[in-house]
Amino acid sequence: MKPLCLLVCLLLLIPAAAIAGEDTIYVTVKPGQVGFSFDMSDQEFVYVKYDTRQDSGEMVLYSPDGHFEGTCVLPGTKDGGRMGINVFSLSGRQLLQGRVDTQAVEAKEKAELTDLSGSGKVENAVFSLSADGTVSYSFAVPGRDTVYLKCKSPQEWHILTLDAGAGCSYEGEVQMPYTYPDDTVTVSIISTNSYTLYEEALLMPYEAPALPRYARTNRLRGVTVCIDPGHQRATQIETVDQGPNMPQPVTTTVGMAKGAETARMESQVVLEIGMLLRNALMEQGAAVAMTREVQDTFVGMLERADIPNSIGADFVLRLHCNYRSGNSTIQGIEIYCPLSSSYAQEVASQEEYREMGETLLSCMQEATGVRKGGCTLNNTYVGNNWSQMPSFLIEMGYMNNMEEDLKLSCHEYQQRLVQGMVEGVVRMARMRGLIE
Repeated sequence: MKPLCLLVCLLLLIPAAAIAGEDTIYVTVKPGQVGFSFDMSDQEFVYVKYDTRQDSGEMVLYSPDGHFEGTCVLPGTKDGGRMGINVFSLSGRQLLQGRVDTQAVEAKEKAELTDLSGSGKVENAVFSLSADGTVSYSFAVPGRDTVYLKCKSPQEWHILTLDAGAGCSYEGEVQMPYTYPDDTVTVSIISTNSYTLYEEALLMPYEAPALPRYARTNRLRGVTVCIDPGHQRATQIETVDQGPNMPQPVTTTVGMAKGAETARMESQVVLEIGMLLRNALMEQGAAVAMTREVQDTFVGMLERADIPNSIGADFVLRLHCNYRSGNSTIQGIEIYCPLSSSYAQEVASQEEYREMGETLLSCMQEATGVRKGGCTLNNTYVGNNWSQMPSFLIEMGYMNNMEEDLKLSCHEYQQRLVQGMVEGVVRMARMRGLIE
């Protein structure tokens, strides 16, 4: 088999959990990348990690039929070498593992530099990061004809050997396809003797989905929903009254959940789901308001209730992710409704509130397959207490649980959560006589 031909086998494959006929990873080796596929009929989501000496990445894959495909990008592995690949369940159980020989990238002719004088320090460094994960770089290092460029995020890292062009200049691009929106990519310029010459942190941009052009149905025509994605990148400590008939002050904390495996911030995950939910509700004919659409705008606790109150929303969905320190096995969707607030009592009885909350929970469980969770009425949440319409704080999963943490950032699972919430709104709107 010629080196440039497609390789359709995995070398030294070691199945960690052999399933008859499903214990093989098929690979396609090309310069700078390795494509792979495998079948695993008992898995809907898997977690794949790969690494060489110069490149490493990890990704969550979804398949409706048990056939999985993906690509390992290898911008730093120019000379070829061994790549390890490991497939896990989302709970961390290893399913497959193996190693494959990667293919060398055709070497470009190195520029002949006649002047290597200079300080050896980085000059005119310009880095940018686009929403598709492309790191663009341009800089000069007078006196150095070779440097290393390292790009690192929580999900992947790549180390490239760069040869200088005229004037000891360097420019190009690095693909970071597995880095999540709003995560930090650290770029470092390193000398050949391993000294860090320059370092900069870039934030992966988040591109919200475009607004739908028209409603697909009118199931929710005449219904107004306010979506409140919890938290924001930087919060502030506030002290406010707990509720309209609860004068005791409540002081906020600055903490939020953070993914145990993904290291993602709760505020970004719920924003992504909130924007998908906005579009899905609008496609059903609903009018939708958002308390926030970006990460870096502060929205206070009372403001999160004032926004839906001011527009006369019919429902408020407050999106959050849960966290339980010291219990990595805990799972489930939790719905919280107000209990003793005078505003809540004017909206619905406790029995009616519980029925709505359990209806919403049931719809989300049906859509996601999650069976654990519950609906609770309490006085804990200020936004619920001050809302003049049915208000539900939704803890969509536990970020300290590896499986739920990974799923919460997977687009296909986010869509399932959205599907469940949309159906919940439809059923609650019928219960309240807003639609037929």
